[in-house]
Amino acid sequence: AYDEAYAEFQRLKQAAIAEKNRARVVGGLPDVVTIQEGKALNLTCIVWGDPTPEVSWLKNEKPLVPDDHCSVRFEAGKTAYFTISGVSTADSGKYGLVVKNKYGSEISDFTISVFIPEEVARKATEQPQKGNKKAK
Repeated sequence: AYDEAYAEFQRLKQAAIAEKNRARVVGGLPDVVTIQEGKALNLTCIVWGDPTPEVSWLKNEKPLVPDDHCSVRFEAGKTAYFTISGVSTADSGKYGLVVKNKYGSEISDFTISVFIPEEVARKATEQPQKGNKKAK
């Protein structure tokens, strides 16, 4: 009975260590970002895990490939940065920050919703109408 109890204690101890050290997003990401087209978007997030987690990003549940338009970085093993310069409507969608280490992983999802300012949208809808009038 002692051996079984000790084995259970060891299992619970390992589970507690795994939970304590598991990679996780501690905070910083909003659920939804609503941003005007053309603006820059900068998000900062704190992550934690021991060992230091690997960080990756998703867009619409597919791996996000950083480029000149959208950049990501991970500094000091705890701060993740996500930047989009000159947001466009094509940037709208569901994003996720994935953190992973040997004890587990976590995904923190957020949605980016890009809008066109009313004045610009109104002018855009007026333009085609002007062009449709026939000259007399």
